[in-house]
Amino acid sequence: MMDNAARRAAEPHLAPVPDACYLCKGGRLRLRHRARVAGTQPEGAAAYNCTSFGHRSHPPIWGCEDCGMMFQWPIQSPEALLQAYQDVEDPLYVAEKDNRYHTFRRVLRELGPAQGRTLLDVGAYCGYFLDVARDAGFRPEGLELSRWAGNNARGLGFTVHGVPLRELAAKGLQYDVVTLWDVVEHFADPREELKAALKLVRPGGRIYLSTIDAGSLLARVMGGQWPWLMDMHLFYFGRRTLAMLLEEVGFHVTDARTYTHIISADYLLRKVGASFTPAAPVLELVRRGVPSNWSIPFNLGDNMLMAAERPL
Repeated sequence: MMDNAARRAAEPHLAPVPDACYLCKGGRLRLRHRARVAGTQPEGAAAYNCTSFGHRSHPPIWGCEDCGMMFQWPIQSPEALLQAYQDVEDPLYVAEKDNRYHTFRRVLRELGPAQGRTLLDVGAYCGYFLDVARDAGFRPEGLELSRWAGNNARGLGFTVHGVPLRELAAKGLQYDVVTLWDVVEHFADPREELKAALKLVRPGGRIYLSTIDAGSLLARVMGGQWPWLMDMHLFYFGRRTLAMLLEEVGFHVTDARTYTHIISADYLLRKVGASFTPAAPVLELVRRGVPSNWSIPFNLGDNMLMAAERPL
């Protein structure tokens, strides 16, 4: 029979308290945010939708006193997370399609001229960024675990791989550009996933990531009220910690800046209402008087975009 120590080593998600920081391996850890359930929470795979309203509901979140890394613990097993993401269906994302296209056209400028370069979008969801990249002259493919979202993207005429990143990397494929838009915070093991991403980037090629910024002024000021503390966010990077991990696995970080989402006024008001439930009745009244198709550039400084290169 497996003893407790061996069981913890084999299945670290079962340990009630982390032994060391995920990033720097230091032992000076502190419980930053106790487990919390706030409002009406989505259940099952719906908790992992891109448009989830499960704000400020989460398991315990720990922080490292040495490097500043924050992470959820205990964490679900990779197998349970894979099953959840495969089952995701997110019709609200489709309803926000036009604004997703606006967001992706804006961020595409950061990638430079297409020049027929190959591109892999990890977490391609319904394929909207793939569509924007193709129109600009890239040769894009996607990776998407959600069967529903992947089929939407394939319906736009794209090759979409429905396997985990490490399995795709094992096939020996390589791309000039790899993108991960709001993905890295969902990985059960970001280090191993970014190692796989390194293999998928050709020497001299680039990776671009966006994610929430736990080191931002807004996140630090709001503390436990920061709305991006959620079940589906397993790791909370700041600019320093994300750069540390990228450099550790072999990338060279070249740029970091804030990231802007374009969203509808209706979606924004619903999100704020879900995050701050006492204000929800007032915000519902405002929703009725605001044109739902108003598009708003949304950037409070707590979303970041980081670019890195695979050295030659």
